Amino acid sequence: MLRTHAPRLFLRASIGLATAASVGGVTSLAHADSSLADKAAAQSLFDEGRKLMIEGRFAQACPKLAESEKLDPGIGTQFHLADCYEHVGQTASAWAGFLEAASTAKSMGQGEREKVARDRATALAPRLSRLTIVSPGAEGLAGLEIKRDGALVGRALWGTAIPVDPGAHVLEATAPGKKSWQGTAQVTGEKANVVATIPALEDAPPGAGAAAVSSTGAVGADARGHGNGHRTLGLVVGGVGIVGLGIGTVFALSAKSKYDDSVKLCSPADKNLCPAPGVTLRDQARSAGTVATVAFGVGGAALIAGAVLFFTAPSGSTETPRVAVVPAAAPGSAGLVVVGVY
Repeated sequence: MLRTHAPRLFLRASIGLATAASVGGVTSLAHADSSLADKAAAQSLFDEGRKLMIEGRFAQACPKLAESEKLDPGIGTQFHLADCYEHVGQTASAWAGFLEAASTAKSMGQGEREKVARDRATALAPRLSRLTIVSPGAEGLAGLEIKRDGALVGRALWGTAIPVDPGAHVLEATAPGKKSWQGTAQVTGEKANVVATIPALEDAPPGAGAAAVSSTGAVGADARGHGNGHRTLGLVVGGVGIVGLGIGTVFALSAKSKYDDSVKLCSPADKNLCPAPGVTLRDQARSAGTVATVAFGVGGAALIAGAVLFFTAPSGSTETPRVAVVPAAAPGSAGLVVVGVY
């Protein structure tokens, strides 16, 4: 029988040191009070987070632990936060968290803790999904900046497969004298390898600010007189939404079937106590459920966006939109990057 537990070895251990500055023999009590208040708040958040994890409420537990770690970094918090991230499917965040905990343990001379954390990171590594961002001709464009989820992606990382959590990742590209671009890369499931291509940025009109071109075709500058483009793009995006809902339905049915099969193999007294085949089926059901959730979310959002584009389109233009739907697939998973300009 297999059952997973976070090692009791990792209690909350702060690695921060409270300091008090003295000037002319007078101690700064305000600084000390602030430090102690942060530690007290961090401990309360940690306790709440651990309680939620024990109850199986990982989605609520992770933000508590993350805030605790922010207020007062500790090796125990690092480990349990990584464990929480793994339970909610944020595999890249979990992997990085375990490595951070291992590094902290090593610096503190705590070999046993280091081994436990490093083993967890090693077990996660084969499950990681990766996103590669490429931009043809980028080397010849001075000042080009690319961001992923609001964070700057250094040039050294362009063309490199970066471990990311499954889900939607917002990409942005800007450069002096060019229209800015925005798109969404959908990374679905574990072990996915998605390549997102940043298109060549268009020249900005002379004397005008950069126009924001988004993945749904929305132009942040002047969009008047592009009614036909709106409607056509609305139909395309709506079609992507319908496909997403269909994929979500298939995976949802698969998840239910695998879960029902696992129940038959597990202990009648405790449905979470299962032999190895039952655990495998349960993991497969969880993975299929994650894919279904993402597909339903993306499909629903695309369907709504398509309807908004179609029914809010202005009249009086025959311009044709440019739309690209770029699929990316891996064993057991798939992703789409939808880019439109009108």
